[in-house]
Amino acid sequence: MTSKTNGSRVIPYNMLAECVSTTYELVQRIVPEPEMNVLRTGLKYLEPTLIDCIQKADEGLPIIGHHFAFPAEYLYAFDCVPICIEATSYLLAALLPDGSEKYYDLITHWGHPYHTCSSQKGVMGMVLDDLFQFDVITTPTAPCDNTYASYPFFEYEGIPLVLTDMPFLKEEKSYEYFAEQIEMGLDEIGKIIGQEPNYEKLKKCLQIENETLKIELELYELRKAVPCPVESMMSPMSAAAQVFMAGRQEKLDFYKEIYEVVKRNYKRKETPLEEERIRSVWPYMVVFFDLALCEWVDRELGMSILLDIFSYNFYNEIDTSSKDKMLYGMAKKAMDFPMIKQSIEFYEDFLSYFVEMTRDYKADCAIFTSHLGCKQFGSIPQILREALRDELGIPMLIVDIDVGDKRFASIKTVKDKIRMFTNTLL
Repeated sequence: MTSKTNGSRVIPYNMLAECVSTTYELVQRIVPEPEMNVLRTGLKYLEPTLIDCIQKADEGLPIIGHHFAFPAEYLYAFDCVPICIEATSYLLAALLPDGSEKYYDLITHWGHPYHTCSSQKGVMGMVLDDLFQFDVITTPTAPCDNTYASYPFFEYEGIPLVLTDMPFLKEEKSYEYFAEQIEMGLDEIGKIIGQEPNYEKLKKCLQIENETLKIELELYELRKAVPCPVESMMSPMSAAAQVFMAGRQEKLDFYKEIYEVVKRNYKRKETPLEEERIRSVWPYMVVFFDLALCEWVDRELGMSILLDIFSYNFYNEIDTSSKDKMLYGMAKKAMDFPMIKQSIEFYEDFLSYFVEMTRDYKADCAIFTSHLGCKQFGSIPQILREALRDELGIPMLIVDIDVGDKRFASIKTVKDKIRMFTNTLL
C-alpha cells in the first residue's frame, strides 16, 4: 500500500495513489534518466499530493467536489479535501487497464444519456458505487450545457450542490459580478461544512499560483524554440498539475524542476525527441485514456505537441493585497481558464487567437480531437481547419473521439489516423 490510511471516504483517490506509485516505481527502475523526465517528475509530486488528501479525508476533513472550472486553490479557504470531478475520471481512465469504463456504464444504465461528457460520468458512476463520500459539490454554470445538465445528479443523490453563476460577457461588470458569486459560493460552502472561509489561508495558495504562473509563461515562450525543448507529455502532466496540485507547493516544485531541464535543452538547442520532424498544435485536448500517445508521437513520428487547450493559460497574476482584489482576480482567472475561456465566448475570438498562436509557435499542422461530450465545440473544427488553411497554409486533422473512453475510438484507430496524416506532411 502507498498509504497507511484506508481512504474509505475517497476510495478512487486510493486507487489513483496506488496506480501513481506503481507507475513511478516502474519508470524509476526501467527507464534510464533523463528519458520521460516530465512523467517521472509529475508522478513524483503527484503521489504525495494524493496521499495527503487521503490522510486528511481519514482525519475527517470535509470532502468538496468541484468542477475544474472552479479552480481547486479557491477551496483552500477551508480545511478540506478538494476533489476535481473531471480530473479524477480521466486520470483513472489513463492509469487503469479499463479506465473508468465500469463507472461510465453504471451511470448510463442508471439512465444518464450516453452522449454526455465522460469527464463527469466517471465520478457520477463512482458515487452510485459508494466510492466517494462528498460533503458538498460546487460548479460554475460553465463551460458547457453538459456540465450544467450533469451536476444536478449529485443533488439528486443527496449531496448539497453549490452553483456559481458565470456570465458570458467579458466586461468589467462581469468580473465584478462573478467575484460576488465566488464569495457567495464560498460562504454557502462554509455554512454546509461548518467553517468560515479563511482568506489569509487562501492568500498563501494564490501566491503559490502566482509564482507558478511566472514559470509556466516562461515555458510557453521556450516551446516556441526550434527544435522544441519540451516533451509532448508536458501537455497532460500540466493539466494534472493544474487541478490535483493547485495552490500547493508540489505544483511549484514540479514546474521549477521541469523549467531547469527545459532551459538546459534550450541553451543546447536540444529536443527530447530523437529528431523533431513535425511541430503540431492541438486546439482541443490530448487523448486522456492513453497518455502513452504523447510518448508515441515523440518517438515514432518525431512530432512534438507544442500545446493543447489545457496546457496554455490566459489569466494574469492575482493581486492578493486585499480580499476584494483577490476575489476580483479569482473571478477573472476562472473566466479566462483554459477551455472555459473558449467555451463561454463567441468562436471568432478563439479562431483568431489560435491562428496567431499557431503562427507564433511555427507549427506545421494541427490535430483536433473532437470530443463526443463537447457539444459546444461541435461546429468549430471545420471552421478552424479552413482558417488555418487560408491564413497559414497548414492542414488540420479532425479525430472524432471520446478522450476518456477508448471504446468510442481505440488508440489504434487514433494512431492510424495520425500516422496517415503525418505521412502527407513529410
